[in-house]
Amino acid sequence: MDGHIRSEREEIFEDLCISVDADEAHEQEAIEYFESQFGEADFDPAQWLDIALYYSPAVAGGIVDLVTPDDKARSNIAEIIADNLDISYGEDECQQFAETIQFAMANGIPVDLDVLLDGCMRAIDDLDTWAEDDVKEPLIRLREELLRLQGEH
Repeated sequence: MDGHIRSEREEIFEDLCISVDADEAHEQEAIEYFESQFGEADFDPAQWLDIALYYSPAVAGGIVDLVTPDDKARSNIAEIIADNLDISYGEDECQQFAETIQFAMANGIPVDLDVLLDGCMRAIDDLDTWAEDDVKEPLIRLREELLRLQGEH
């Protein structure tokens, strides 16, 4: 997701978040797993928050209040989303990214909109070389939403 080598526990949490997003598991299972990690060696709440933000807004909603402001400040969610827009640019994905960004901003998680806009433009530029306009449309709407958010902040 971001070049960080994941621990086995982080991979379990990621799998739980993916299962929640696919309606194969209840978010409480992932939330409880997150809570059980406090005090464990190498547990980084910021990294785990990014996993939840990326894969499951429902889990992120359940853990965001458990993460300290200092840990929230270390979130890399903008970079993670921006780096994945070249492979994750479908309608559902872009809609979820927009909601994730809004959620993060509303919950004290800093989001670098410039990084996201750069990632969006890179993905649109890449698609310009081969894709039809309807394929680019979700990214264009995401870019418009990012510009709107940037105007508000």
